[in-house]
Amino acid sequence: MSFHTVVGMRDAVVYSIENGASFVPFVRTYITLPFTFAVGAFYLALQRRLGTVTTYSVINWGLVSYFLIYTLFLIPNHASLTLSAEQLQHLQVSYPHFQHVINLVANWPSALFHVTAEVWTVYIFIILFWQVANEVTTKEEAQLFYPVIIFLMSLGTTFASYPLSYIATSNNPGMALLSVVLPLSILLSMLVFYIDKRWGLERCKSPSEIKKPQLSIKERLLGIFERRISSRVLFVSVCVMSFNLIMSLFDSCFWTRISQFTSSQNEVLAFYSQYTFLKGCTSLLAGMINIYLIDKLGWYFVIRITPVVCGISIHAMLFSYFPGNTVQLPDTVMFLNYSIGVPVLITWLFALGLLCSYACKFAFFDPAKEILIKSMPSEDRRVTKVFADGFSGRAGKITGGVIQSILLSLTAAQSILEIAPIIFVVSAFALLIYCFSIYRLRPRKVADPVPAHASG
Repeated sequence: MSFHTVVGMRDAVVYSIENGASFVPFVRTYITLPFTFAVGAFYLALQRRLGTVTTYSVINWGLVSYFLIYTLFLIPNHASLTLSAEQLQHLQVSYPHFQHVINLVANWPSALFHVTAEVWTVYIFIILFWQVANEVTTKEEAQLFYPVIIFLMSLGTTFASYPLSYIATSNNPGMALLSVVLPLSILLSMLVFYIDKRWGLERCKSPSEIKKPQLSIKERLLGIFERRISSRVLFVSVCVMSFNLIMSLFDSCFWTRISQFTSSQNEVLAFYSQYTFLKGCTSLLAGMINIYLIDKLGWYFVIRITPVVCGISIHAMLFSYFPGNTVQLPDTVMFLNYSIGVPVLITWLFALGLLCSYACKFAFFDPAKEILIKSMPSEDRRVTKVFADGFSGRAGKITGGVIQSILLSLTAAQSILEIAPIIFVVSAFALLIYCFSIYRLRPRKVADPVPAHASG
């Protein structure tokens, strides 16, 4: 619930800016990416030297401090700290191929808010959450309770619509967010201290343990490639990367459309509140359907649902933006004596496609992937976690951001939707790779030979 509340505010801050959705790929590629790696290196260093509790507190409050600075100092002084509208327009007209980078620099407080919110949610609600959970649970407890936690995540997504609705109706969304985030941060820190006192978390290491020679990430990766990764590890990783690339393109296109229909943070948040509620409901429904499908039809049938749904969704949206599209629709339609705007109705149809794509990934693809990974040799399981869940997911999003930023710069387009035909081709190519990788994961009649590196 907290994750989607902060993500909703993160998007509202940027999408309420004129053409703000089009500089998001630049933010993710050139700011979020290096900052994420910097925080990751800092996290690993703290974890080794100071233990989990201190690491959690430092990262939590270090990132939350920017929310305070942004709301209490940067927003009241925004005009004196950023370019004026006339200066921004002059620079964008003078350098059209760099207009989105100029827009990013001109709105640097909002761009940094987007970065901080994304990194905070990733580390507090994903990485450090599972770090704490794994340290205090046994293998038997994990098998018993983790599926319940996954179900509650979908329920939490549904409930996130309420704090988002509260922020959307506030005259000062920034202060409203602080009224949610600050008590939440205090509660989370208290919970981590209690868990540490009750069950015990990883402590700081002694100087002799810290000085013990460790293999670098480069040396570990080289060691993996020297032993050769199996084809299944490779194709699972390619599946995850392809999905994240496609959804990176889908997100940018969809939220660019949303920014064309909204003019303020409150309007974006109001839409995001409804969107998040439906996202949670869709995930819950997909999760219940998945229980039946996996039991009756097996993991390979289930894992093939996601590329079909996300492929149809994004390509239907992109096709509607092709130049010379001959489909003519009325401006409004009547339903039960109510007049509904066709553009708004189509926007919600595209939103449904986005919701179903994420729900299929969460409810269908992820459990099927874990069942497949569980059938692999132990070494392959560890390598798959590194490549699929660690490297490939981030690589897909980064690749999507790089492709979009390059295309926007080369074409000098004001919006990602202006280059929809090119995005259509890129997405179709990624979808073909996705489908081919899933085909290569099909069950074999003869068991795969156990790789040499997995013996013993």
